[in-house]
Amino acid sequence: MIGQPNAVSAPCRFTVLGPPGLHCGETRPDLGAPQQQAVLMLLLANSGSFVRIGELVDGLWGERAPATGEAVIRTYISRIRRLLSKHGLGSAIISQSGGYMLDPSLFALDATEFADLLETARQEHASGQISVAAKRLTQALGLWTGTALAGVPGEAAERERFRLERLKLIATQELLQLRLELGEHTEVAAEAPLIIEQNRFEEPLYEIYLLALYRSGRRAEALELYRTVYDLLSKELGVSPGPRLRAMHDKILRAEADHDDEFAPDPWAERPAARPPQMSPAPVGTQPERTSDGQFVGRGAERAAFQDLLRRSRGERLGLLFVRGPAGIGKSTLLRELADDATAAGRQVRHLHGSATADARERLERFADELSGVFGPVLLIDSFEELGYLEPWLRDEYLRKLPGNAIIVVAGRTGPSAAWLTDPAWSGTIVIRHLEALTVRESTALVEARGVDPGLRRSIVDFAAGHPFALSLAAEVGRSMSATGQPSRREAVRYVVDNVLALLAGSVPTDAHRWALYVCAHARHTTEDLLRAVVPGGQAAELFDWLRAQPYVETAAHGLDVNGVLREVLDYHLRWRDPVGYERMHRRIRHYVMGELLRDARDPHACVAVMRTISHLRRRGGVVCRYVSRVGEEDVRASGATPADHDELVTMARESHGEFTAASVRFWLSRQPGAFSLLRCRKSNRLRAFMSRLTVRTPEKEELEGDPVVGEIWHDVSRRVAVPPRAHIAITRHLVCPDFEAEPSPVTDVFQAWMIRGWLHEPGLAASYLVVANGRLWRPLMNYLGQYELERERADRPYAIFGHDWLADPPEHWRDHHLEEELWAERDLNLFVRQDASGVDD
Repeated sequence: MIGQPNAVSAPCRFTVLGPPGLHCGETRPDLGAPQQQAVLMLLLANSGSFVRIGELVDGLWGERAPATGEAVIRTYISRIRRLLSKHGLGSAIISQSGGYMLDPSLFALDATEFADLLETARQEHASGQISVAAKRLTQALGLWTGTALAGVPGEAAERERFRLERLKLIATQELLQLRLELGEHTEVAAEAPLIIEQNRFEEPLYEIYLLALYRSGRRAEALELYRTVYDLLSKELGVSPGPRLRAMHDKILRAEADHDDEFAPDPWAERPAARPPQMSPAPVGTQPERTSDGQFVGRGAERAAFQDLLRRSRGERLGLLFVRGPAGIGKSTLLRELADDATAAGRQVRHLHGSATADARERLERFADELSGVFGPVLLIDSFEELGYLEPWLRDEYLRKLPGNAIIVVAGRTGPSAAWLTDPAWSGTIVIRHLEALTVRESTALVEARGVDPGLRRSIVDFAAGHPFALSLAAEVGRSMSATGQPSRREAVRYVVDNVLALLAGSVPTDAHRWALYVCAHARHTTEDLLRAVVPGGQAAELFDWLRAQPYVETAAHGLDVNGVLREVLDYHLRWRDPVGYERMHRRIRHYVMGELLRDARDPHACVAVMRTISHLRRRGGVVCRYVSRVGEEDVRASGATPADHDELVTMARESHGEFTAASVRFWLSRQPGAFSLLRCRKSNRLRAFMSRLTVRTPEKEELEGDPVVGEIWHDVSRRVAVPPRAHIAITRHLVCPDFEAEPSPVTDVFQAWMIRGWLHEPGLAASYLVVANGRLWRPLMNYLGQYELERERADRPYAIFGHDWLADPPEHWRDHHLEEELWAERDLNLFVRQDASGVDD
């Protein structure tokens, strides 16, 4: 992004906070045509990092790039170099294979000065220097001379323009808030409408304006402003004002607001991602599991459990329901629905939100007094993780004071502690429900009811993976896009990604923890060993324990998983935010998985896990993932072949592939029995599949004649490969898997893991060959993996042979064949992609 640190004392200064320009002393060089400026601005936005030519092409033309795009980019780079050379910046552009980098140490940049002033102002405010901070912000905003990057075309320039303009708006809001703190209420009330006129859906501005009006003694106007905002958001976006604005309105109604109000805007708190134009975020107070007509979607099991408690509470036993789940999964919405159910059943209800930590105990004590003697009262406690300090008191004292037939529903990101579960007093009383994602049917119903364009519905449902907050936010943004045409799809996607990430992941303790979270999302399974290999300097055990404690991380058999929408959001976020770091992380994970993890995988379950990890890392290629199973396990064990197994192997080969294959199995069992690996069912010991991997150096004539397939292979070796002394050829001669001949499965995953481990880690391997019965099925994968196919001598040959020369294309090179594709192939979040009836993107 434009705004990276640079040498402020540099003789030349770029300006982007307005029409782009270059100032070298008294000289103002012409930056050239608009498209040339766009290339320069993209290098500026990524100064200090290499930008690939493909990114420059995409940033300038997007999907409309001409066939000569790369050549045109190189021409612009050459012209920019000549321009900069005339002013002492000849070495500013550094090139490497396929990309360019602008050295930020050789020039100054007004966007950097703006960011530095903004940060300084924030530090001054934190130290109590309010007037100094206000002057600093005024100085920062004075650097602007117009719309950022005015006149520069291209999607990349548009993204950077939006980011800078958004930063300017935030700085403006912060300055207005500082002036409120300085008592300039009347002046702020006069200036706010002009800013709001250009940012009609920016709620923090309305918060500032509302407070300025109220503190200026204009309470009636403040209340009228709130009604105007309410109507605007309802009619234009179909949402209500956010919780801060509503809280401010409620206090003004009660005339409780003063200069130290807890609801005053806090510009120094960490802010969410920039809001695209013409769009308001889904307020925290919205109900993501309700349709626009108020119909509640899903949660049938949880509501049934609550209804059961309502029926049981007619006796004398207290009922306790724990609802647990990660942020945004709909706990608060469910509690509101349960409150309505309880009210409809004639019960008295009290509701405490965990954010009310300051007076939580006092309010609970008051609830106990109010409910004393009441039949079957219902107490709902939300965000229980924020009331951890009260848990012993609640468990051991408070809840015992409530009527015996009371119902308590506790919602939080984690379930009851061990103290609840091991206390005999609560035995048989506690019901625990973990909120799962909504089903596809429920998600679709919610999106449809919100009036989202039919062309966007499937992509939104696919993206959200049933997560109510992500589903609700994406639906509102998609509806806004359909109604107004704003913002662009990329801006909208990034806006949704940033907000989902902020809610679900929240803040992290250190950079090492942040990278551990990215690794957990990018890899299929995360272990301490993986963290140790990928996050240098981090304490692997500490990071692993921290990840495991997060409510959005699940513990699986082979490590930790981040599931659902958060996995894709984290990966997408890092990919565009820090592409260099993304590539470095991917390389490290890949090196560990295809090195140490694959080499040491012996148990079939471990082999399946490592293949799913490789498939996950290569999912952008779109090939490997079609040949690796995604779910399920086969309860099998691996073993070698003993003489007692020979007849069984021959019989399976005959039944699966005929007498020709059975004869070759019998032949090689007599010559290389150690080449055979078997998979048997652990419980029944039934043979499920087997594989043979022959080691050939200089085959005997008897071997070439005894197995014509090996004869074909050796003929190919003689033409292609000069086998060095002590080197060998590996031939995967038999892959017999009767239950899974026509599709990938956990069993074929094991075979693939064994083969790839041999390709990468077998000492002295000169070439490898693979014989498959269903060549048509496996041919695309073999092509992707760089395995050439031997020419067919007979059109009716029932098998295909694929080979690879590991001397000409060694493992260290082979592993990187598709690295660029793995990293940068277009695999969007499928969010806000319109589709016609045939399912093809338009």
